[in-house]
Amino acid sequence: MDLQLVSERLAALAAALPEVKRSDPYVPDAATPIHFYVAEFEIDYDQTYGGLMDVQVVCRLLTSRGNDRSGQAALKPYMARRGDKSLKYALEGDPGVPQTLDGACHDLHVRRLQGHRLYKVGEDYFYGAEWLVRVVGTDSEEA
Repeated sequence: MDLQLVSERLAALAAALPEVKRSDPYVPDAATPIHFYVAEFEIDYDQTYGGLMDVQVVCRLLTSRGNDRSGQAALKPYMARRGDKSLKYALEGDPGVPQTLDGACHDLHVRRLQGHRLYKVGEDYFYGAEWLVRVVGTDSEEA
């Protein structure tokens, strides 16, 4: 599994959401809300003899820097399971159809939402939440 490609394709899916101004496949040093980015990876190697990788990807969406009420209110539609602004739906697609990120992985599943809370990016704090995405695939060297 090519982790850079996974990051790029997750960011591309999130970029299509309404009002998202910036979407990065990496942790930024400055944010421009509404801003999506791929953050940390947790990798379990060798889940099978064939080299299956089970990867947890933390993705964050930041909605506001200046106002707690409007920032948290703006976040709620992105937290929904379905809908035009649902980040879960944007990343997973239709239920029952494997999301392979155009061949970058075998499948993915948005497992959990954590937050909302303040996140520090650079020297500033932003209201946002994080989504834990499980991505499975084989080592790209063995594919």
